Amino acid sequence: MAGFAVIKDSQSKPFTRVTINSTSHSYGDLIELVNGTAYWAACTSSSNYFTRKAICMETVSSGTSILVRELDGTEIVSAESANNSNSTHNGDNMVLTDTNTVNNTGSTSTAQTACFVQDGTIGVNTDKLIYGRVIVGKGVDPDAT
Repeated sequence: MAGFAVIKDSQSKPFTRVTINSTSHSYGDLIELVNGTAYWAACTSSSNYFTRKAICMETVSSGTSILVRELDGTEIVSAESANNSNSTHNGDNMVLTDTNTVNNTGSTSTAQTACFVQDGTIGVNTDKLIYGRVIVGKGVDPDAT
């Protein structure tokens, strides 16, 4: 498994094609649309919880559009974790490491960059697979003045 994948969704949402800026993305990458920008871009450790987010459903190299599944935050999503998975981390808010991994440090993050909530683990702890919910917003920083 690479990156993120929806494993349960209460709604049937169609895939959609979004605009990217001649960048490369892989199947399972998590991308975001930052308010005020025209292009979807890879999520990073600096991504914020309030951006719109989507999972790439294809791999493109230097493309200008990509097929994605846009998330609304209700989906149960599997994710790769930087450290061994651990059920004691259930309920923790986690920061992304990059476009396809969450950084499960063992303590909940209260930072604006917390973009994932762990609900459980998948397989043995050395598989480094967890599941939970991607935190999604409408693109507007609620703390902005």
